[in-house]
Amino acid sequence: MDKPTKKKNNYNAEILIRLTEKYGVSKRFITMSLNGDRTSETSETIISDYKEMVKQVAETLKKL
Repeated sequence: MDKPTKKKNNYNAEILIRLTEKYGVSKRFITMSLNGDRTSETSETIISDYKEMVKQVAETLKKL
């Protein structure tokens, strides 16, 4: 009887902090939104903002 395990996602901590400041929600709400546990309009906006920020960080790191 194996228990199903859920993969733990590693999110960029700095981006999470910026999103908590921008939207005024908890870090837990943001991670739950990114995991798909929350489906509100705010959650969808957070997901799109997170993806955009990750792209910008990756582009910046390529330039170094």
